[in-house]
Amino acid sequence: MGRLITMTMKMENRSIEEKILLAVTAAAILILSPFLIKSIIENNTLRIIVDLIAVGGISFIFIGVWFTSNVKLFSGLFAIIAHVTILFGIHIVGSELIFWLFPIIIASFYLLPTVIACVLNSLLITIAGLLTYQDFEHFSLPLIMASFVVTGVFSLIFSLFMQRKNRQLLEKDKINQLRNTILELIASSSKLSKVLNTVVQGIENELPGTICSISIVDDTATQLRLIAAPSFPDFYKEAVDVIPIKKGVGSCGEAAALGIRVFVSDIASHPNWTPWAQLAHKAQLVSCWSEPIISHHGNILGTIAIYFNAYVTLTDNEFTLVEQFVNLTRIAIERDKADNIIWHQANFDTLTQLPNRHLLNEHLSNAIDNAERDKKQLVIAMLDLDKFKDVNDSLGHAAGDSVLIECASRIKNSIRKNDIVARLGGDEFIIAFVGTTSPEDIDKIGQKLLTTLAQPYVIEQKNFYCTASIGLACYPNDGLTIDALMTNADQAMYRAKTRGRNSIHYFTENMSTDFLKRMEMIDDLRTAVEQQQFHLVYQPIVDLRTHQITKAEALIRWHHPQKGMISPIEFIPIAEEIGLIVEISEWIFNQVSQQAHEWRQRYCANLSISINTSPVQYRNEGKLVKAWADSLIAQGISSEAISIEITEHLLMENQAEVVEALEKLRQQGITISIDDFGTGYCSFSYLKNFAFDYLKIDQSFVQNMSIDNNDAALCEAIIVMAGKLNMQVIAEGIETEEQKQLLVAAGCTLGQGYLLSKPLSVADFEQLLIKQNQ
Repeated sequence: MGRLITMTMKMENRSIEEKILLAVTAAAILILSPFLIKSIIENNTLRIIVDLIAVGGISFIFIGVWFTSNVKLFSGLFAIIAHVTILFGIHIVGSELIFWLFPIIIASFYLLPTVIACVLNSLLITIAGLLTYQDFEHFSLPLIMASFVVTGVFSLIFSLFMQRKNRQLLEKDKINQLRNTILELIASSSKLSKVLNTVVQGIENELPGTICSISIVDDTATQLRLIAAPSFPDFYKEAVDVIPIKKGVGSCGEAAALGIRVFVSDIASHPNWTPWAQLAHKAQLVSCWSEPIISHHGNILGTIAIYFNAYVTLTDNEFTLVEQFVNLTRIAIERDKADNIIWHQANFDTLTQLPNRHLLNEHLSNAIDNAERDKKQLVIAMLDLDKFKDVNDSLGHAAGDSVLIECASRIKNSIRKNDIVARLGGDEFIIAFVGTTSPEDIDKIGQKLLTTLAQPYVIEQKNFYCTASIGLACYPNDGLTIDALMTNADQAMYRAKTRGRNSIHYFTENMSTDFLKRMEMIDDLRTAVEQQQFHLVYQPIVDLRTHQITKAEALIRWHHPQKGMISPIEFIPIAEEIGLIVEISEWIFNQVSQQAHEWRQRYCANLSISINTSPVQYRNEGKLVKAWADSLIAQGISSEAISIEITEHLLMENQAEVVEALEKLRQQGITISIDDFGTGYCSFSYLKNFAFDYLKIDQSFVQNMSIDNNDAALCEAIIVMAGKLNMQVIAEGIETEEQKQLLVAAGCTLGQGYLLSKPLSVADFEQLLIKQNQ
């Protein structure tokens, strides 16, 4: 069984010629063996000798082919043995074997070259006739000889026909093999130059006496660049490396411009070839055929140029052949373009065209390896645009995209050639300063970035300013891995933001601790919102002359189950940053509005409670705070029960958007206070554009007041100015009787501070109101 399997496998691996010869010899042995057996039975010695020679010779051929696979040698031997054996048999046995000449004549044209077969068959027929002419009548012998000749002629014609067909099949098979080779290269994403060089070599092999080149359209779509021309001399490659796509420019330039086949039979005399005629003559190029390569969408991808060293006339077969290669070239170019597009989309940010996180990791891995090998420093910078969300919220995402594109361009123009910049997402960018060795270099590039990015961005013909915060981490001091460096750079960037933005900050060890504390604070805040761990206290705002309470400020307090009281100074900025301030503010509004409504009905009909607001609530045209006014109306609560406090910083940064929202609130009866007045730089200019109800003097002025210092004079000036603008003044942070008396003397009517009352719980404030009524 094992031998049978082995023999089957041997047959499957043999060529078609081997299989045919083995089959013919095996069939001959099977046919002749019974004759040999019959001769033995009849004890016919002469026949035994002839049959034995025939069977033995053919068996020898079979064994030789089986073990050597040398078809050519044993085919010749088979034919010669057949010729010799049959003549020997006729000589010994007689004319009765002459009819075996028919299969031998036919087989000779398959087993031997045509000329040799013709010679041997002629000799075979002649010698057989000489040996048997006495055995036939004068009429039969010519008929037999004529039949042999006719058989030979027909066999010759059929042999020539089959040889021609074989050549055509072999040629077609050769082209198919070449086509398959090219398609395999394309499918395996081989380099385009390798694929096109294979195409060129295939054309040159199929069209002897030619040399070929392939050029493709460059990114500008205005010229052709030479990609494959392995047989061109170097001087000619340089001359045709770049060809304009234009009518009248060579053969390829015109073929690409018109999108049609161009054939120039005489390069030397053709006007299109004047600039290159001498070079073509030097390269022994006489004629040129240029075929355009056109995509499925009708776009020109390139050209194939075929040069001839003599005047030629092209045939339809040649046109068909080259068209096949043009199609293969088109497939290769389009596949390469598709691969490039896919690779680009996978590795580059679609908006800014900067490397994305995937490609950045690859670049950083190489940069870290190089830094480790060369013992050099690598600095990672995390860059984040300050208040970029305001651009999207106020001007729309299209404007935000414009800022990001311009920002990416400015960063690329500010860093060095070897540095790497990538966009992580949103308004976050990563820059790797490769090979930077000194803090001075880093500071110089960093300051250049800050200055460049702080320049105005022109959006809708208006200037918009958007600065940046940058955090730096150094390899190997601040981290040995990409993740560690990026995490530490991010922490440093956050520190730059918390310290005023538009600045650079280096990573330090204590930032990791601060970062962990911040993450813990964020988790605790989310839990506090879910479990309502907050409560409100109310600090009275007192009439300094009558000591009556008609206003109060609601202040949030957070009592953590394990950590105790946490100051609003600690958690409010983080709540604003992560967006939780919206939920917290909504909770405060609901609590205060209900409480104020109850107190107004029971104890103080004109009571007003102030609520502090966050810049986050004024985004999207102030929809969140506008909704408060609608909510009061829906609940049947007087709008005068609530007062809104804003900081002048907020008004200065988002004046148009904030003023529009506040105007809507005032129209519905909600009063507006400016908190911490005097700490917002030169802020007086906006007071003339908007009528506020209250102005709260910052406690830093009040607490330093005395009869003979500037703070008292400033407070008095603020009070006078507010009176001229029809605003009431509330002085914050009153802690001494002297401060109170100075404020009263200056004309201040309302005050707030520990001298008058500390922040009170709901029950204590309610008792204060009850006592005031009594």
